[in-house]
Amino acid sequence: MSEATAAAVCPACAEPIGVADVFCEACGHPLRAAPPAVTTADADACANCGAAATERDSDGYCLRCGHLRPRGTEHLEIDAGTVAAVSDKGHRHHRNEDAVVIRTGDGHAVIVVCDGVSQSANPDQASASAATAVADHVTAALAEDPEAALDSIAAMLETAVTAGRQAVLAVPAVEPGGYADAPSSTLVAAVVRGDGLAVANVGDSRAYWVDAAQTRQLTVDDSLAQEAIAGGVSPADALAAPGAHTLTRWLGADAVEAGPHVSTVSPAEPGRLLVCSDGLWNYAEDPDELHRLVTGGPAGETAIEACRRLVQVALDAGGADNVTVALALLTPSPPTAADTEE
Repeated sequence: MSEATAAAVCPACAEPIGVADVFCEACGHPLRAAPPAVTTADADACANCGAAATERDSDGYCLRCGHLRPRGTEHLEIDAGTVAAVSDKGHRHHRNEDAVVIRTGDGHAVIVVCDGVSQSANPDQASASAATAVADHVTAALAEDPEAALDSIAAMLETAVTAGRQAVLAVPAVEPGGYADAPSSTLVAAVVRGDGLAVANVGDSRAYWVDAAQTRQLTVDDSLAQEAIAGGVSPADALAAPGAHTLTRWLGADAVEAGPHVSTVSPAEPGRLLVCSDGLWNYAEDPDELHRLVTGGPAGETAIEACRRLVQVALDAGGADNVTVALALLTPSPPTAADTEE
């Protein structure tokens, strides 16, 4: 048996377990949630010239016209019940440079969304590497300290972003036919528990808390628009200005190394955590408009159904960018006796 601690016991039989155990050795009870279902859709033919799927080289380039072929993430869906995500390349990009990873555990979920910077080399690899590294780091940290307070989880996220940055640095810096700038990506990561949320971000991928009354942005953009807003310009004017979406911080070799924006929230009412790339929020910049979109689904709508609907909203509005939407449905845990003691 793995080394056990006094705090780690099987929820079924109360026998000691190790933090890395998958099943209780005493009673066989599963100790880790099953991985969420992931489905992908990939076009077989070259989107540029129609060449067959077999007509591509080892790097994914079409042997007939040189167009970069899909890498299997043109449309991705992850369904983990109350947590889900959908990612789509949109109508105008030749590949999906967004990435999303979901990890579920005992009483928590980890969501990471990254948006590769299109004007950099291998942006799809940069986003995928960062998302996986951050999710893996946070998942391991939570396994070591499953009862961590939200502030401690926020610190885990800060350290995880460093791991994500290192993962981006390891992505090949040269892409045949691609841009010369170093691989780069934005990032937003969240940990969801019954007692609240912890969120971290770099760049302009966002997280929102959406309840029955309002939508609250939990992240802070690293962009010229945000700098203008901080200087007193109205959000509408700042976002309409030329170059508004130019990033001021990102993950990559040529980025300023600084810690992420981090926040924690302990909602009192049920709601939804929305984590998305700018492929969605560009079409719903006003919080009230976004609130109507997120809460406007049919009664009984599941997380995956809501993600599909929101991605379709972006596609129907033009789908000018890759779009990724992740949702977590949260009903806050009731206060304990210790919480209510005066």
